[in-house]
Amino acid sequence: MIQVVDTQTVPGRQNKTRALATTARWSGLTVIDLFAGCGGLSLGLEEAGFTPVLFSELNRQAADTYLANREGMEIIEESDIYKLTNQKLEKHLQNLKRRGIKEIDLVCGGPPCQGFSGIGHRRTFQLDKKDIPSNHLFLEMIRVIKKVKPKIFLFENVKGLLNSRWTPDGEKGQIWKAVLTAFRRIPGYTVRWELVHAKNYGVPQNRPRVLMVGIRKDVLNAGRKKGIIPQSDDRFTASQSGFLPI
Repeated sequence: MIQVVDTQTVPGRQNKTRALATTARWSGLTVIDLFAGCGGLSLGLEEAGFTPVLFSELNRQAADTYLANREGMEIIEESDIYKLTNQKLEKHLQNLKRRGIKEIDLVCGGPPCQGFSGIGHRRTFQLDKKDIPSNHLFLEMIRVIKKVKPKIFLFENVKGLLNSRWTPDGEKGQIWKAVLTAFRRIPGYTVRWELVHAKNYGVPQNRPRVLMVGIRKDVLNAGRKKGIIPQSDDRFTASQSGFLPI
């Protein structure tokens, strides 16, 4: 059963880096979950065989809920992604190596989407989207990816991102164009994306989501040589390219 934690009932909780103690050595697939919320994406990844080793979540109650459902696991906690500096990331990566984790398999994240959601998209432009700080958090995810160099990264966001514009007179879809271009410029990765619907994966909801997957080129080339991942170019969707299940 998933626990939901009220911060008010947890004495002594502070908003700082923390790791849950365990002496177990590591084996298996690893994931760093950014903007993790209470752990919905991590939960799905855990069911697919991944184990989170670090997560970042600013909301205290959500972070406590994330940890309450993963007792006994040695997970590094960070709150504000802006405080998860490259120097701090390097320290965490070195600590993970001492635990036997030589590299990270996956970095995933769904940066806050208030500025791109269907509700937000229908609001008037009282403030240009380019002036909303949370609309630029995808750049922090890119920074983490560049530092960690995982085998794969996964970006998730709402459908409204595809049509959003920075200003009222801006070009439709210009924000998505900027986001996609920025991720494609990460050195050493091949990127594919797709709009998927939860209803096509056994969930009783429509719930459209934009999923962008980047695979490190050495991993991608190895997969293609083994025939696991087909050859493709930017005209193909993520599922057509073998980056997502069909």
